[in-house]
Amino acid sequence: MNYKRCFSSLLVCLLSISSIIAQNSYDKANFRSPLDIPLVLAGTFGELRSNHFHSGIDIKTKGKEGFPVFAIEDGYVSRMKTTAAGYGRALYITHENGFVSVYAHLKSYNDSLTKKFLEEQYNKQKFELDFFPEINQFKVSKGDTIAFTGNSGSSTAPHLHFEIRDAQSQEIINPLLFGFKAKDTTPPFIKNIHIYPLDQESSINNSADTLRIPVIQISAGKYRIDSMDIRLKGLIGFGVEVFDRLDNAPNKNGIYSIELHIDSALIYKHRMERFAFAETRYINSLMDFHAKKNYSMRPQKSFVDPNNKLGVYEHLINNGKLFFNDKAEHHGLYIIKDTEGNKSTLEFTFSTDSLLKCPEKKVAIHPFYCKEENSFKNEDVEVYVSNKSLYQDIDFQYQKKQADDSFISDIHCIHNKGTAVHQSYTLSIAIDSLENRLRDKALICSLGDSGEIYCLASKWDNGKLTAKARIFGNFSAIIDTIAPELKIKQFSSNLSDSKLMSFEVRDTLSGLSSYNAYVDGEWILLEYDAKKNRLTHYFDGKIKPGQHQLEIIVQDSVKNENRLKLEFVR
Repeated sequence: MNYKRCFSSLLVCLLSISSIIAQNSYDKANFRSPLDIPLVLAGTFGELRSNHFHSGIDIKTKGKEGFPVFAIEDGYVSRMKTTAAGYGRALYITHENGFVSVYAHLKSYNDSLTKKFLEEQYNKQKFELDFFPEINQFKVSKGDTIAFTGNSGSSTAPHLHFEIRDAQSQEIINPLLFGFKAKDTTPPFIKNIHIYPLDQESSINNSADTLRIPVIQISAGKYRIDSMDIRLKGLIGFGVEVFDRLDNAPNKNGIYSIELHIDSALIYKHRMERFAFAETRYINSLMDFHAKKNYSMRPQKSFVDPNNKLGVYEHLINNGKLFFNDKAEHHGLYIIKDTEGNKSTLEFTFSTDSLLKCPEKKVAIHPFYCKEENSFKNEDVEVYVSNKSLYQDIDFQYQKKQADDSFISDIHCIHNKGTAVHQSYTLSIAIDSLENRLRDKALICSLGDSGEIYCLASKWDNGKLTAKARIFGNFSAIIDTIAPELKIKQFSSNLSDSKLMSFEVRDTLSGLSSYNAYVDGEWILLEYDAKKNRLTHYFDGKIKPGQHQLEIIVQDSVKNENRLKLEFVR
């Protein structure tokens, strides 16, 4: 008897039982829906986003704003937060059963919460505010109207972003495990399979390159690969690109679980039940980051990198990495599920051949080890990478290119964009000569493939311009002496019947840092919508009838300033 195989099967069985128990315990929370319209989802929990997992569900609101949002259970408002990007206007309710519900991209809170939050914004003289009311200061009952849906923050269309968190650990939990129903009878879709050589002794069809294979759909939920010769040797990893669709929406959503079986043995399983915010950037290790950046593909790897601390992995044999040093035929099976239990399978076969040629070994010139601190230094740049910045070892690459006259340094190619960075690294660039009056305007910038410029917060350190970067790629340095652009969007000299006044604000380099408005010398609230580059004042009773003087002052991150002075009647 294969005791190892039996133990593995028993472990899988126990994990499955614990999964059922966990889901049932979530169901017992007996939450009501946050909306009174059918739940049609634009996004699911754990969905692959840029540098993070989606941490809730996105509920469509028929392309409109203003639907009432309801408390899903008794509790109290524990947090109210407004930001120009991100979640926009968000509300948090702590419930007695140990969970916290989160409602984001709101248009507004209810009247009593709006009044209190506005008071705090004026007290702090800030639009962006994170406010924690006293416990039980704002009690709510199940079904109370707490807010109204909107499109604030980084939302690209009206919807409600909804989350449930563990009040103690603050881990985010998949809301669909709590019994919220969005019609889903459709099994996940499988796009392709990826096979990876994981060391220099590995070979795939006598090559050291990743093999990416499109799949063929046989029927709903059934997939296979086209007949082809796949021969493997050495340490090998697999990956699969998948997505899910719900019945009433065309969106490509995230899946719930991925299992990989090789010769009937479960090698790998992850499940999107819950994760911590501190883990969310590990998405760049769960995904094939190189394929994302270079081929616009998002395969999910079925093996775990050395510095990946993500907690969604439920079952791993040798971290999902398989060593083949024989001559045999093998059978692979992927099982992909969504939260409703709809299942898709992908079957494939491959052979192993110990006589395959290994590609010529490459000697690392500048090895960077993911478990160690690493640095690179020459007369032009310094790079310091901590032991928490890389997911796996790399052969660090550097080269220099000449920049045009709009920059004050050469272009420094720091490794390559296809390698993910978890924790920021330090980049310093030597600047030959710079007038003292311009030193505070100097910034390190990242250069996009199409010429985009993204400036980093920078400072001078030991005579070099220094910044923290969280991507590899091309960098240079630039001077920003241009004040933010500020102009009227909606304003007139007579605003007695108007509900608002608004202005456009743009800054193309260092970015908008502060924005303040004063009427007759008294601060008034400006709401900043980052995606629309808009500053808006909604008349809130602070400005009394009469003739007034308005002054708006905006600054970028290196203190270039623009002012706009206007007069109006209210």
